[in-house]
Amino acid sequence: MESAADPIDTTGTSPDAGPGWRVEPSGWTDQLTGTDGPRLWDRILSSETARVKRYHGLATIVLAELTGIDDFSAVWGAEAAGRLFVQLARALAVEVRSSDHIARLGVSRFGILLIETDEIAAINFVERARAACDKQIRTPDLVTVAFGWAGPTGSSDLRAAVDVAADRLAAEMADAA
Repeated sequence: MESAADPIDTTGTSPDAGPGWRVEPSGWTDQLTGTDGPRLWDRILSSETARVKRYHGLATIVLAELTGIDDFSAVWGAEAAGRLFVQLARALAVEVRSSDHIARLGVSRFGILLIETDEIAAINFVERARAACDKQIRTPDLVTVAFGWAGPTGSSDLRAAVDVAADRLAAEMADAA
């Protein structure tokens, strides 16, 4: 039974979402969030890198990091933190088009591949995703979602874009700290 002081809405969340969010994803899918896992992400990046190179298509990588879940857990408990984690993951996933891909890459990191999207259009996605996550967060002093994004340049591929997006993500996280 949830107390009236619990700052998250548990509607539609899994009752077993507790401390499982702390487990590093490793497979094809992430059971906790329902997103792809890091193995499928690697395969998708390989095939999409080839597509972009061959057809000169567009694609943008977006990385999202859920920060402060441990702090939230210390205040509200592991079960509440797990539910919030799942809600944030679902909020991200809802904003991803069916032609795009989202994968849980680390304990609190998600990778999103936006097909036929340049960096400028990716900003629109980031702002929608940020707003969707912010609606789930009732303790912004504890939990935030940071983003970094990049597309391949003429001489780079999607894996290089992942590195640039990671650098931008790190910069946003440092600015927020």
